[in-house]
Amino acid sequence: MICQTPRLVLLLVALGLAILSLPQAQAFVITSSTKIAIDKNDQSTELSLALKDVPFFAQLYPPAKKGSASITNRLPLGSIFDSREYIFSTATNVRGYEWTLKEAEELLDDLLDASNGFLSISRDSSNRDYELSQIVIAPMEWDKEMYGLGNKYDVHDGQQRLVTLCLLFAALRESFAKDGDMDDTSKELADMLNPPKVRKADMVRIELNKRDNEVLSYILKNDLKKLENIDVKKINRANKSIADNFIILSDRVGALQKDQRLKFLDYLVENVYMLVCVPESSTIARSLVMSQGKGKDNECIDDFKGLVCFRYNSEESDMYKTFDKWDDLAAIADIDNSSVGRKTVSDACMLRATAELREKIRKRDQLYALERWLRKDVIENKHEGHVFYTNKIEPACLVLGQYREGAFNLFGFYARSKNEKEWNSITMRLKFLREMTTSITATNDAEIVILELLLRANGSEGGRSMKLSDFDEYLHKTEQLALWIALTKPSATQKSMKILAFLDAIASPDDKVAYAEAISQEDKSFLRESLVVTEFGSNASGKRLAVILLKRMNAFVLAQQGKPEFAGEDFLESILPVKASKKSWGEDWPDLDEREKWVNNLGNLAIVSKKATSKQTKMPFSQKKERYNKEVLPLTLTVAEMDTWNSDNLAKNLATLVDLIDQIWGL
Repeated sequence: MICQTPRLVLLLVALGLAILSLPQAQAFVITSSTKIAIDKNDQSTELSLALKDVPFFAQLYPPAKKGSASITNRLPLGSIFDSREYIFSTATNVRGYEWTLKEAEELLDDLLDASNGFLSISRDSSNRDYELSQIVIAPMEWDKEMYGLGNKYDVHDGQQRLVTLCLLFAALRESFAKDGDMDDTSKELADMLNPPKVRKADMVRIELNKRDNEVLSYILKNDLKKLENIDVKKINRANKSIADNFIILSDRVGALQKDQRLKFLDYLVENVYMLVCVPESSTIARSLVMSQGKGKDNECIDDFKGLVCFRYNSEESDMYKTFDKWDDLAAIADIDNSSVGRKTVSDACMLRATAELREKIRKRDQLYALERWLRKDVIENKHEGHVFYTNKIEPACLVLGQYREGAFNLFGFYARSKNEKEWNSITMRLKFLREMTTSITATNDAEIVILELLLRANGSEGGRSMKLSDFDEYLHKTEQLALWIALTKPSATQKSMKILAFLDAIASPDDKVAYAEAISQEDKSFLRESLVVTEFGSNASGKRLAVILLKRMNAFVLAQQGKPEFAGEDFLESILPVKASKKSWGEDWPDLDEREKWVNNLGNLAIVSKKATSKQTKMPFSQKKERYNKEVLPLTLTVAEMDTWNSDNLAKNLATLVDLIDQIWGL
């Protein structure tokens, strides 16, 4: 596919990318010359790259003086949310409030991590300031007679963050109001959202367009009783998102102890900063935002593509060859023809940046991290962006695409498998991991480790390819890791530390300490206990995990029997029904408490190839056996061999599963 975009336009896009400054010693010194000095401790090392002058909006330097086209100040939230100096409006913004629970909780998690000193695992934590990125606002008319001293601004970029911060402060306001002895702090927060002015009209911190502003207005004005009268079915998406996010943020901060909330509040107002860019007109503001890729379907991966293809190549021919290759790779997924789709390209880049930088990457730092990964490779190997694409990006994207599609026979190491048993073991593990990372959201980050192993097995990371026997053993440990994440439900920081420890163990196979930290004996003991006591059938996510576990155990038994893996559909069924009638089940389960204790246990669950009707699920065991006897899966057939289904036989079935768990995962 040949890109038809004019070269001039592409170069302008490349020039529009922000230069990302690095605090570390090893960094580029961006100039308008054709050379970039690398690492101030090694002045002899230079990389020749053709660069253009950086446009004004991309430069991260001290703000312009008053009277110039734009003024950018770095301000703490305490200054922005104090008095009426910064009052915001989004009435002219085409986009409404769009953040879901996911984005709101990500912001809260980041801020909580930062307040507790977890800015980044690998960075110096002495500087606890948190940079909340730039907002772009343009001056609006202000009625001084009505509202007193202050300023009102039209928000061109930053609506989602500003609204969510208001919801967070409102949640803190309500939590302190419930304490009874924190009225002053609650009022302080109320004044941040609805800044008072004697003898002047009321004013809220931010106002959306009239259609989207109903719920937010009640929250900011502390008029929560009116929220109770709102018909949720009739409000639009923006209002519903605001209401949902306020509820979840209130629940999260309300669960903190009072001293924790006070510490968090102090951190927010004193250590969380925003770059506040104020162009002198809306026209300049709009141009600035559009130049940075906002207002379009532009994402982090697009900016990174520009860096790799244009800014880090000196020859124009290399620029466009790399650009076209990237387009082919990111085209609609067609694994057989080496295209994986835009999302897989984006995900692969982030997974590899995390693995190679060995750090937890916050969402707002993604582009910074991607360029640090790029710079690290370019500096260490003394090559340019097109080589980085060929050596790093393309292999990672293809391998991740093959893994996600389940096209394991396309892996380069497939031909090296010495025997069918070895390959079947590897395939079985990969299928299990693929189902885990696809169906259990919490385990998505395990792909960082999986992709690392696949690249090493393929020989894509330089040096000799990993032995397949070692690869199989590492996959075994990765299965344990995925289970640990799914059942432990660790915090983002805990999960990241465990994954990075696992990567260190892979990189240093002889380091017994690193290997022990990856999956400890304590972790294994916890896993074994959790698999026995967890009530998998009590919720949707538990049921999904139970299906994956039972499929893995059935596949293991079939392999031992020399039979092919089951390829039909799979549906989870509770053998003892959740709602068991006394007539059908009263004789075998007379004790209601005993029934509730076991009904959601893994030992009471089985996979069937055809979904049962509601009537069939409630039938007595003697009739269920007739269906189970027609199944292919060995664990379901084992259940069918039992005469009755009481607590004793359920416990026996659980013991069988635990024995398989020990054999498969070595717990």
